[in-house]
Amino acid sequence: MQSKLCVLSLITNCLLPLQNLLQWLRSRKEEGYYVVGLEQTSSSVSLGTFTFPDRPTVLLLGKEKEGIPVEFLQVVDQCLEIPQLGIIRSLNVHVSGAIAIWEHTRQNIAQGKLMQG
Repeated sequence: MQSKLCVLSLITNCLLPLQNLLQWLRSRKEEGYYVVGLEQTSSSVSLGTFTFPDRPTVLLLGKEKEGIPVEFLQVVDQCLEIPQLGIIRSLNVHVSGAIAIWEHTRQNIAQGKLMQG
């Protein structure tokens, strides 16, 4: 388990220039990755009802206040949104990302793919 955490930590430190991100996303899709965008769109699905696919997944987050640019949304397989109550319609991007990663992890634990503890 520790080696997986190390790999994950190394991957999260990999920064890509924005102009290369679109190409990188397309390459991942060609490799079989499922690309999920965390964005409020007319076709977004609630994170609470979405089941992550049983294949490698990329979580794409947008910029604060601006969201994910349209050209990137065209590459996304599914947009997810976090349902909220009240007048505030969005969370900070880092908070939204953490919630989405936790939901992915929770589903993997529930399916026996990861062990808790």
